[in-house]
Parts: sequence; C-alpha cells; structure tokens
Amino acid sequence: MSANQPKADMVNTKKPDGADFKQLQQQFAAYIRNPDVASPPAGIEQRRLNVYSELFFNNVKGFLDTAFPVLKTLYSEPDWTALARQFFSNYACHSPYFLQIAEQFVDFLQHYQPTAADPSFLAELAHYEWAELYIATLTSSQQLPALLEAELTGDALSHTRLQLSELAMLCAYQYPVQQICIDFQPTEPAQPVFFLLYRNAEHEVKFVQLNQATLLLLNTLAEQPGLHFNELINIIAPQLPGLTMQQLQQGALPLVQELAGKGAICRYIA
Repeated sequence: MSANQPKADMVNTKKPDGADFKQLQQQFAAYIRNPDVASPPAGIEQRRLNVYSELFFNNVKGFLDTAFPVLKTLYSEPDWTALARQFFSNYACHSPYFLQIAEQFVDFLQHYQPTAADPSFLAELAHYEWAELYIATLTSSQQLPALLEAELTGDALSHTRLQLSELAMLCAYQYPVQQICIDFQPTEPAQPVFFLLYRNAEHEVKFVQLNQATLLLLNTLAEQPGLHFNELINIIAPQLPGLTMQQLQQGALPLVQELAGKGAICRYIA
C-alpha cells in the first residue's frame, strides 16, 4: 500500500459538527423511547438500535417492577408492560437517578388517561407504594434531636417546641390502599383514609393510620413547626367544635407522646 493511499477505515469519515451531533442525539433518544413511531437515526446499525431500545426500556421497567410490587400483581404481564411502555415513551423524565423513576411514574399517573385494563385506584395505590420507598431512601438535611423521656410529660411538652420529623410524611387517599390486593380491588372510593409514614431510628418505615382529628393535628405541626403542645391544641380547637379543650388535650397528648417517643415528632430546630 502506498504511503499516500488512505486506509480503508478512514475513507469518507467525517466528524459531525455540534448541530449535527445534537440532532443525532435527539433522533437516537426519540427512537429509543418509541421505536414504533420515531424514525431510526441514519448511520447506526438496526441491530444495535434494537439492543439499546430493549436495554433502556427493560432497565426502567425493572425498577417499576421493584418499586410497585402490589400494583404489578394486579395486571397481566402484557398490560403492565404496556403501561410501563407508555411511561417510557411519553413522559419526559427530569432526573437520571433510578431512585427518582418511581416518583416520576407517580407524577405520570396524575395525568394519565386510564384504560379498561387499569384499576380506578391506580394513581393512589402507586402513590402509596412510592411513599414507602421515598421515606426509606430520604436523606435528612439535619439530624433532628429526639425528645428525652423526661420531655414527654404534659408539662414538659407545654414548654418544648415541636416539629414533624423530616423523615415523615402525611398522606390521604380516597381508596383503602392499605388493603388492596388481588382479592380486594374496590371500584369506587370509600371513606377517606389518612396515614403518617415515618422512618424510625432502626431505619424502618412505619405506617400509622390516622383519623381526621389526628391528621389535622399533625398537618398543623407540619405547616407550623416550632409550636408548643398547648399552642398546637389552641390552633386546632376551633376546627374541632365537637370536642372540649380538655377532651382534645386528653386525646392528643398520648398520640404526641407516642410519636415523639418513636422519633416521628422531634424537638424543633430554627
């Protein structure tokens, strides 16, 4: 071969400029997300495109399988795959982290038009399952101090500023999501159900079912951190006219003491 003769693998090669490369990326991403609709980008072997498309989708679907185990059992495999495919193809994820895929799937379902294959409680059950994962993996920005046993008396709580733990979350649902399974799939909303989710010192996620009064109390504390126990009672009392102040204090004190003892309610830090 002559020194002036170009090598075979260098003939007709040309690096794409910035605009061309960006366009290629967009075409590649569009095809990976929805190969049935998008045109394949030129210059990439079809076999490789198929491998990438399957790999990306299976990674996302695998995480949905893990994050929503109850929901998955309520679908046939083709229907569950079709739902995952719609999410993969149509939702513009804003984070590359796999742990946030579940949160983005929950957001996708808020705007999703259910089909005959979808249960009516789809969005709520998905949120319920996501909430546990979220609290389990949530990183607190600060270590909130737990209340000591001596601080859990009624008198002490009246002088202790309180707040809901950063590792806690309040949820409300129209369906009894905690009971849903293959053998129990309600078709209509029932009495609303309320939950407090929190992560304890052993890094376990716990669910506490609440009534409307306890939800009001904890939601007020979440929105107005730093209240003393008596201040908290005074704020919610007008919204619970069926209870006297004494009844409200007697009912709320054991709840606050229990949740403070378990770390769901902490001492407030400004």
